[in-house]
Amino acid sequence: MNILIDIGNSTVVIALADSQGDITATWRFKTKKEETASFFRYELKLGLRKYNIENADIEKVTISSVVPEVNDDIAQAVSDLTGITPHFLSINDAKGIISIDIESPSQLGKDRLADAIGAATCYGVPAIVIDFGTATTIGVIDGNSVFKGGLIIPGVKTSLNALSSRASQLPSITIEKPAHMIGRNTLECMQSGILYGTAAMIDGLIDKIANTLPTPPHIIATGGMSKTIVPHCKHQITIDPYLLFKGIFNATRK
Repeated sequence: MNILIDIGNSTVVIALADSQGDITATWRFKTKKEETASFFRYELKLGLRKYNIENADIEKVTISSVVPEVNDDIAQAVSDLTGITPHFLSINDAKGIISIDIESPSQLGKDRLADAIGAATCYGVPAIVIDFGTATTIGVIDGNSVFKGGLIIPGVKTSLNALSSRASQLPSITIEKPAHMIGRNTLECMQSGILYGTAAMIDGLIDKIANTLPTPPHIIATGGMSKTIVPHCKHQITIDPYLLFKGIFNATRK
């Protein structure tokens, strides 16, 4: 059994993977920068107990993190519970799988790195990876398995929260398909704008990116809002909720 941990800006997601990299269970909790190792130890223990995981079952613990403030505390929590020192995903783990061709490789978010590795190993190249998280990120891997860079866009919920908080007459809403594409009231207008507007943006960016690649790319989406946005895109996009974890596993299995 492998424990794979994704430390994101909003949530920490923990996945259990078997020896083949298949995800058997996941659980999540909020990322709290102000908390100590005891908080993370408690949350980790809850999941291990729920899924009846004993220390003897755990072979390796690997972490992808974009929140360095909590790394030491989570690493301590893992060590306290399992006796295993976790491995943090790094650029070096990509060697032999993909190459990184950007100006500052050290600044590449580990979530984007894991997504790229997951796409290359599970779907092939060239590939476009879209991760709908706190930020919507797009990564591009060319036909030679070279990560060329991408885009970082305010996330769907992030954008909506900013709109509601900054415009006094625009309420907080749930993101769902409105009754009319051309909204007939404020609620419908906001729902249509965030849903169809995001889908149209993604389609437009895919068109522009695909034009730079010699062959049609595989297009993979992941992240919490992927199931909401992707059905409204015109492109054929594969939704893989475990793409990041597959990337973590494949990067560190060798």
